[in-house]
This record gives sequence, structure tokens and C-alpha cells, in this order.
Amino acid sequence: MTFYATPAHETLKKLRTNEYGLTAREVKRRQKQYGINVIKIESEPLWKKIIEPFLDIFMLVLGVAAAISLWHGDNIDAVIILVIIAISAIIFYVQRFSTDRVLRSLSKRSVQKVDVLRGNHTARVDASQLVPGDIITLAEGEKIPADIRLLRTANLRVDESQLTGESLPISKKPDVLEGHKELYEQTNMLFQGSFIISGTGTGVVVTTGNNTEFGNLATLSKRQNTQSPVQQKIDILITRIIAVVAAVSVVAFGLSLLRSMDVLESLRFVMALAVSAVPESLPIAISVVLVLGMRRMAAKKALVHQMRAIETIGVITTIATDKTGTLTKNKLTVQETWSPNDTAIIDIIARTINRGDAKSHDPLDIALEEFVRTHGVQVKNSPFRELPFNQDFSMSAAVWHHGKDFQLYLKGAPEQILAACKVTAAVKKQALAALEAFAAKGQRVIGLASYTSAHPVHEFYELKGKKLTFEGFVAVNDVLRPEAPRAIRAALKAGVSVRMITGDHFETAYQIGHQLGMVKDRDEVFDCRQMNKLTDEQLNPIVERTKVFSRVIPEQKYRLLTILKKHHITAMTGDGVNDVPALSNAHIGVAMGSGSHIARDAGAIILLDDNFKTIIDAMREGRTIIANVRRMLFYLLSTNTGELITMIGALLIGIKTPLEPVQILWVNLVTDTSMVIPLGLEPTEKGVMNRPPEKPDAPILNHMMVWRMVIVAGTMSAIALAVYIFFEQRQGHAYAQTMAFIALVVSQWANAFNARSDDESLLKHLKVMNKSFYAGISLSIVLQILVFFGPLGGILHIAHVALSDMIIISLVSFIIPIAVSEWHKYVTRQSKG
Repeated sequence: MTFYATPAHETLKKLRTNEYGLTAREVKRRQKQYGINVIKIESEPLWKKIIEPFLDIFMLVLGVAAAISLWHGDNIDAVIILVIIAISAIIFYVQRFSTDRVLRSLSKRSVQKVDVLRGNHTARVDASQLVPGDIITLAEGEKIPADIRLLRTANLRVDESQLTGESLPISKKPDVLEGHKELYEQTNMLFQGSFIISGTGTGVVVTTGNNTEFGNLATLSKRQNTQSPVQQKIDILITRIIAVVAAVSVVAFGLSLLRSMDVLESLRFVMALAVSAVPESLPIAISVVLVLGMRRMAAKKALVHQMRAIETIGVITTIATDKTGTLTKNKLTVQETWSPNDTAIIDIIARTINRGDAKSHDPLDIALEEFVRTHGVQVKNSPFRELPFNQDFSMSAAVWHHGKDFQLYLKGAPEQILAACKVTAAVKKQALAALEAFAAKGQRVIGLASYTSAHPVHEFYELKGKKLTFEGFVAVNDVLRPEAPRAIRAALKAGVSVRMITGDHFETAYQIGHQLGMVKDRDEVFDCRQMNKLTDEQLNPIVERTKVFSRVIPEQKYRLLTILKKHHITAMTGDGVNDVPALSNAHIGVAMGSGSHIARDAGAIILLDDNFKTIIDAMREGRTIIANVRRMLFYLLSTNTGELITMIGALLIGIKTPLEPVQILWVNLVTDTSMVIPLGLEPTEKGVMNRPPEKPDAPILNHMMVWRMVIVAGTMSAIALAVYIFFEQRQGHAYAQTMAFIALVVSQWANAFNARSDDESLLKHLKVMNKSFYAGISLSIVLQILVFFGPLGGILHIAHVALSDMIIISLVSFIIPIAVSEWHKYVTRQSKG
């Protein structure tokens, strides 16, 4: 239906609603009729989800190996391989289900609340509960939750770029339109997915969910899963490993034929070797660890909006943060007032408070409301018109109708207000002295003014050239968060500098920065009103040494960010519409949970509690996750490389294969599956926040870890080959194979303990509890016991061996890899120290 061509009263009539809103009973009826206001995108069909784990090169290799075993008559081996395929698929399904469930639970944490008029009472409800016919009011920064026909507007401008591609904001008015209009021409309509750039608007919901214009567009495409940089690095690494393993497999196949091995047996051996050498479980294991990390961050009030943020937050070198709400509690209280004459300033304050269609959620208006109420002042009626805060003029206003005249009451930045008023030199001197006195106490100062006109004022530009009446100042204070100074010290200790960006007066900014421990003298504070006079080259050294920026307007944030990014990996905080360019352009945009929806959409991380400490918690979590991913990678590559060297080494020195192909597959199933994810869930190491951030382009495994991986892999391989050769000469091939199998499994358990810490000694790290790690290794041991003392022994070609030999080899295979790794850790600590 063309609601844009329908008068407002006709629209209400057709939707069977009115300006007082729907009744509760009618809302319930319509929710049953239209469903919830959520866009549902068609998911992948079930059959695709079922076959997904089998569309994998590793599964293909295992399938071919099973077929060769059946052809060769080794039915038991074929069954084992097929069981391994089934177990791998089950693990994939479980991990995918768990990951999807966590992501769904996280998405529920970021819900939109809107002001809805129902039964002539304003209620704040979830946007998902809206129905056609609801009357809602939206203000600057809010995301439009449904398609809406406007009824009333005040300086309303909307960003519809996500829907129409038009980058410039569009002015909106409720006037009816004639003739056919394209989407971008429908100026009396608001569309879901767009954002309010400025002003306010009240309208009636006409369509919800998939019936909206945005819903129609969204159903044409499916969501794409974007990989984080760490996942991309892992994929590149695995691709290279596959190429190397393919080349080694060809060599191994040739060598096995030269050793007179049966062709089918050689193929089966090479395929098992290839599967064991590639860490095929790593990508999905990393996905699980990253998603669980996202959930832990959400529990600490940091909602990750973009997966890449998990990696980047751990390598930031500077944080540019707002003051209000982030370093303070965002609970403003009026401290003092000052007036140059006997003006009833409390009455004037009451006239400046936002009294629109819905109760104001602005902290300043709330503080002013509480202040005037405690002084017994109540304003029952509403202003004739309200002018929302304008960044260009740094003020907001309310227009009141008094008889024949219109009275304008303004509040805003004290310097802007004072400059726009007609005052004597004496009054100006008194006002500046009062301003300095308030600022010296760390208080935020709001200027007040008034203007009388015979005609209503609709825009601030109409006041140009007019001389306003200066009414005075009101000083408010925002209490610092008690944990903020400690969090700043933690950031500095981690090698991350902190810069406060505030619109406050220079002296106020200095006092707050000093209380937070950010600055020691005024040279570290910069008044951004000077920025327009300086080039970027001149600003570079100033920005580098400055820790507190005062009198910052949102447009200057982007310029400050651009300069900071030249020398730092930067996290930028913001909460308003004008912060969006800086948030989008930062390495990590950190949006406030209480901020505008457009800011939250632009942020990579959303602080649900608006607390600076949460940024530090997220940084710690990010560093922990990346460290754990490295542990997983080190463990898998070292153990798999050890298996590969063992098998290739046996071919090169001319002995029989120390392990059966089915034993190689079993080793991978037992060790990799049970240990890799627990290693990714290691607790945060003590020193993780005591070292500077790593470079973002640093390799996943540094040279030290690569060398340790090679040394450990060589050690495990040497133990397995030595054990096989020793027992083969004394007890025969079957006995020696079993002992080599024991040696390899136990040495991989030892390597799991080694991998728990990059630098810390194993004995010291045993004090750190990781329940999932001990559960994983316990499961692995139980399965291994079933092999040697249960029915699985015959299937895996396990020979009967002496218990004393088993104990001795197990001890040797456990102690030697640990001793070698401890030696390398000691050498590494010495080189660093």
C-alpha cells in the first residue's frame, strides 16, 4: 500500500489505530496475526548441513583409505576408519550446534528498546514486539525498527544509505506526497535499518519484519560468515601444510614401494600419513575457542560485534576514550548555579529540559529535572516547539508561547552561549571568573540564555545576528568510576597509552585527568579549539605527547584518530551519531551500550556497562585467546610433525613401519580431539598484561615457538624410532610396534603439558587449574587403557607386552619431551632476561 500518498489521518484509520496508540489486548491480537518484528533469513537446508562435514579433503582421504582396506580384505581396519569418519562428523555437528547456540545467545544481548504509545501511555519495549498500528517516537542516533508513516517531525534527518545507497542524510516531513515516488523520494516515510541523524519524529508503524522494505531486501541474500584475521592466517598456514604433506606423501609412496611394500598397503599407509600430518581439526576448534571467548567477553559486559575485534583488541597500543559514562558513572548531579543578576535561574533551567513526546533519556536533562523538582519547581505543560541539540551551535533550545510572544530558552556550551549573548564587559568578566572557578573544581558547566521573539523560531540559524539574554551557568558533576584509575594503570602497565577526549573546559579536563592519574601537569592537556589553526604536520607531535584533549567537538575526533593511527593501533570509543566516522575508521571501534544505535552498529565492540575497565578486560581476554590459539597450533603441529618424521624416518633408515596406519589414525583421534580445545581454554597467564602488545602483522608462531616445535617433534620421533629399534631386535616386529605406539601416545601427553605455557615452567604452571585440560587428558588415558586392557587391542594390532616394559617406556616417553621443552623454555627466559 502507498502510505506515502495517504494523509496521516487516513493512514491511522486504515491501520485501525489512533494517536493514543493500541490497547494491550489489540497488541496481543496483532502479534499473533503478524508475528514478532524480526527479519528471518532462510537458513541452509537440512541436507546441506548433514553432508557439510563430509565435503572435506580429509574426509575424502579417509573414505578412500576405507575403500582400499575393504578391497584389500582388511574389514576391521575399514570399520575403524569409518567409525573415525562418523566420530569426526559427530564432533563437527556438536561444535557447530554449540557455536550457533552461543552466537544466538550473544545476539539477544543487543536488543533495541523503543518508546511506544499504548493506551495513551508511553512504554519502552523491545523493538521485536512492535506491530502495525503502534505509535512510536524516535530521536537522534536511534535505529529505525520498522517501516513507519510519519505523523510529526522536528528537524528530522535520516541516513538511509543501507537501503537506498544515498550517502547524504535525507530530511523528513509528515506532508502527504502525490504521484508515484521511488523509495528514496518517500520523505514522509521511515524505513527499517535506517538511522536518525538529527531531530525527532513520531509516526505509526505500517509494516514489520520480513514485510518491511529492508526485510524484502535481506531475504534476497544470505548472511556471510566473516573470518577473523587469525582464522585467515590459520587457513593460509594449513593450505601450505597440505601442499608440503602432498609432496612428502608422494616421496613416502615411492619409498614404500622401494621397500617392497604392497601397492594397496602403500596407498593406505600414505593416506593415513597425510591425514595425521595435517591439523584438520584446528579451524573448527579455533572457531569454538573464539566463540567461547566472545561469550566470556559478553559476561564481562563487552559484546563483540565483529569477530576480527577479538584479535585486534589484544594488540592495540593506545585507547582514545570519552569521559562521560566511560571514566565516570554518567550520573550527573547539579552542584551549583550562578547568575549575573537576580534572575529566577531555577525557573529558566526548568524551561530548558526536554519535554517531548517521551521522557528524556539524556543524563543532563535527568539531572536538571531532579534539581528543579527538589526546589519545588514543576512545569506541567509542554513547550510549543523543541530544537534538539545542534553540534554546529553547541546548544539546544525549547520555544514557549507566552501571550503574543514566543520565548526561547537555550542551554549549551558556556563559551558559545556567552558569545551569542549581549553582555557588558563587567558581566563578561564576572561570568568568565565563575566559569574558571567551576572548571577548577572539575565541574562541567552549562550556559543558559533566553530570547524573546514575535514569531516562533524553527532553526538555530534564525538566531544569527540576534543578541540573546545571558541568564547564567549551572555546574554539574559526574562522579568518577572508582575502578577507572586502576584500569588506566593496568593499560599503561600493558604498554597501552590512554588518551581522554572530552568536550569539557580545559581546566575541568585537566582536573579530571589529574584525578585519574593520566596527567601530571597542564602541558599534557590540549585545547582542541586551536586545531583549526594547525596543519596535520604541526598537530603530529602535539597529539603524540597529549594525554587529555579538551573542548573536542565530534568532527575533530576523526582528525585526532587519523593522526593517532599513523603511529598506533588505536581503539576509539564513542556513543553518538557524530562519533560514527571515527568508530568506523578506528582499528577497534568501541561503542557505548547506552549510546545511539548507529554508533553501536559502527562499533566492533559494545560496552554494555559503558565502563572503561571493560575495555581493559576485553584487551586481557583478547590477548588470552590469541595466546591459546598459538598453544593449540604449537601442540597440533609439533605432535603431527612428530608422527610424520617417525614414519618417514623409518622408511629412510630402512626399517619396517613402527606404526600401523590404523594406529596413526587412533593416535590423532585420541590426542588431538581430546586435547586441542582444552588447550584453547587455558586461563589467562599472570604476565599477559605486563608486556607490550605484539605487532599486528606478527606471525602466529614466532621463531622461538617454531624452533621449540621442531625440537619437540624431533624428540618425540627419536623416542618412537629408538623404542621400536630396541624392541624389534629383542622381541620382534609386533612387540616393537606396540611399544612405539605407547611411546608416541605418552610423549604427546607430555607435549600437551608443555603447550600449556609458552614461558612458565611446567612445575609452576601445574598450580594453574584448567578443568577442561585435565578432563581431556583423563578421557585420553581411559581410551588408551581400553586399547591395552579391553577389546580394542586386537582391532588396533596391539601385541601383549610386559607391564614393566610399558611402565618404563611410558616414564621415559613422558619425562624426556618435558625435559627438552623445559630446557628450551629456560634458554628462552635467559635470552629475554
